[in-house]
Amino acid sequence: MAKNHQPIQTKPQETFVRIPVYTKQDLIALGNSNRKLNHWPTIILCIIFVITGQSIANILENFYYDQIDHDDKYNHQNDGVWTQSLLQTVGFPLLLPFYIFTAKKHNQQQSPTTSDRTSTKYIISFSGLIGILWSNQGRFSAKAKLELPFRVFTLIYTTQLFFTLIFAAFINKIKLNRWIITSLILATATGALTFSSSFGGEPDEAEANNGRGSLAALISSLYFSLLLCVIQNVFKRTKAPSFASVYQVLIISSLVATISSAAGLLIEGEQDDFKRDMNGFSKGKGAYVMAMVGQVVAWQVYWAGIVGLVFSVSSVLANVISVITWPIVSVLVVIFFGYVNDEFDVFKGVALVTASLSAAAYFYRLHKENLSY
Repeated sequence: MAKNHQPIQTKPQETFVRIPVYTKQDLIALGNSNRKLNHWPTIILCIIFVITGQSIANILENFYYDQIDHDDKYNHQNDGVWTQSLLQTVGFPLLLPFYIFTAKKHNQQQSPTTSDRTSTKYIISFSGLIGILWSNQGRFSAKAKLELPFRVFTLIYTTQLFFTLIFAAFINKIKLNRWIITSLILATATGALTFSSSFGGEPDEAEANNGRGSLAALISSLYFSLLLCVIQNVFKRTKAPSFASVYQVLIISSLVATISSAAGLLIEGEQDDFKRDMNGFSKGKGAYVMAMVGQVVAWQVYWAGIVGLVFSVSSVLANVISVITWPIVSVLVVIFFGYVNDEFDVFKGVALVTASLSAAAYFYRLHKENLSY
């Protein structure tokens, strides 16, 4: 008699589902790849660079114009405008060790990826535009200061904050809030309140050309704002992986800007002014060389800070910090040079207060942004 066999029940095969575990940084990146935690040490260091670099560069620029030969037979309204532009970028080889260090540190933490190579190619492709903007911004700024009373130049040059606001909204898609608007308003007030400052190359009434100088100041202001926003757009599109990208932008774009400024210098014949200015420098040839070299180094420090702020936060904060440094520079000019009718007045005092409030408003916004993570 056949036995009834019970069907053999097989145990269902177990399947394992891999559940990814993300860190806080991973979740932020997945939620919004454009948002990143603000690293305060980097931000503070960049701000120190901006303040230090801009202060030293402007003091030495005042020293240069204060000491050169002001013989009436020379036209000083085109005196070294391309040279001043060149001084801002020609020192880029000084940044090479910092680039090598930051790039090596990044590669030690993770192997080079396709994204890194794409980032470099994208930076190179935009270096031409950035370099041309950079060199012309420096040239128009130098020309405006030689053709306008410095108080007029300051008021016009403050419009860069307005241009940055417009470009940042349309190019960088930055979302504005009341704290950013407050910071920009206070920064604008700060820039305007430094109108009582003096400049060593300021023209007298016979030399001033208000129409041409005002146009140059406005163009320089626009170029500076556009420069910052284009750089931020490069960082955003390449998803710049590390601070080494800051030095990549500075070095490659500075090379283009240096070539452009050197070409302009040669075309305008400014190379003939070097010997004349060195021989006519009141403090001697050694002081002339030190003033020029000092400006080269100081401008590299300044631009490393500015582009670092664009990388770490935004073009808006970079511009705000640049403008609110002006009262510090004006006070230092009073201390070191003591030009006639230039003193620490109430306007400079109020400008220092509004500068502090402008920075505080933006920092509070960053603090709230960090808390939201």
